[in-house]
Amino acid sequence: MIASKNFRLFLAYRITTRLLLFAPYIQLFITKVRGLGAAEYGLLQGLYYLVVVATEVPSGVLADRWGRRTILFIGAAVNGIGCFAFAVAHDLPTFALGEILFGLGTAFVSGADSALLYDSFAAEGRESEYARAEGGAQAGWLLATVACFPLADRLLVVDGNPVLAYWITGGLSLLGAGIALLIVEPPVGQRLSTREITVGAVRDVATAPGVLRVIAYSVAVFALLRGSVVLFYHPALEAQGVPPHYYGTVLAAMNLAGAGAAFRAHRWLARYGERAVMTAVPVVLLLMFLLLTLVKVPLAAALFCLQGAAFGLYPPLTRSLLNRRVPSARRRATVLSFDSLACRLAFGFLAILGGWSLGSLGLDRAMAAVALLACLPILALPFLPRTKS
Repeated sequence: MIASKNFRLFLAYRITTRLLLFAPYIQLFITKVRGLGAAEYGLLQGLYYLVVVATEVPSGVLADRWGRRTILFIGAAVNGIGCFAFAVAHDLPTFALGEILFGLGTAFVSGADSALLYDSFAAEGRESEYARAEGGAQAGWLLATVACFPLADRLLVVDGNPVLAYWITGGLSLLGAGIALLIVEPPVGQRLSTREITVGAVRDVATAPGVLRVIAYSVAVFALLRGSVVLFYHPALEAQGVPPHYYGTVLAAMNLAGAGAAFRAHRWLARYGERAVMTAVPVVLLLMFLLLTLVKVPLAAALFCLQGAAFGLYPPLTRSLLNRRVPSARRRATVLSFDSLACRLAFGFLAILGGWSLGSLGLDRAMAAVALLACLPILALPFLPRTKS
């Protein structure tokens, strides 16, 4: 059966391409080990997201036009090369090259992976199982990080330098590229032309009931999730006195909370309803931001577990909501790419602002500013078209 086989391969692909062993140390590596400033770090993060934005929709169109398996292979391979560029970088231009390559790889994978998984179940009339499968894949990947991040702390950080984590992550991405070639392309009907896919997807985003509302909500939650980790993970732990060789352990604890939430996501959605879960996720994230500005003891690192739980819920919740509202499987990856584009465009600018605010306003004010700005899309929800009953 296509769905069962593809789910197993999808799980292996997600683990190998998303097990970023350098994730706990990105800001430490760029600023402390290689000597770039906070503003340059923010600029690099902004560059990454802007590259993803520029290529997000074209890669989604290519996935719908050429097939999702081909695009997933390219994305994993480019991600691997980007990791190797980070490993050898010592200056801003080389780091920028790594960000560009990693941004391209992210854009190719984003949208195509969830579209392939959803259509694998849809091909067998099992769409209702998608949220559980997406949550299971999310939980599996996060559990892999739980096992590996503490080991990275002990084995891959040598004298405070985590460069080995970049080399090994690059190798895992190349392994993921090989796994992509084993995936079965699910049937979606006759493929449309590039113009038909693009125009149709734009029309779907603008007019399909509920799509804009889901995207606006997704933007806000994505910005809160990424802001807490990309901008404030290292500064907050440093301010609380947590040494670098525990950063991976803290992130493992976060991801353990995320794995539990992802594994239970489909049950919580069925028991409490989508509206209740949608409300709880941004509320929990805002609570985390608030408490991080008030609590100043090492145990405050545990607050990041709230981010982990929200992160575990985010993909099965938003992808399930959005996939159900996409009118045509032949444009699915492109519509999902519009969601990713909006999320990353918003955070690209927020990352630049956050990098500047960290250097100019201090940690507490920077966190407050980013949290407030990230929530602005939620204010637009009452003015966007609702889902038809």
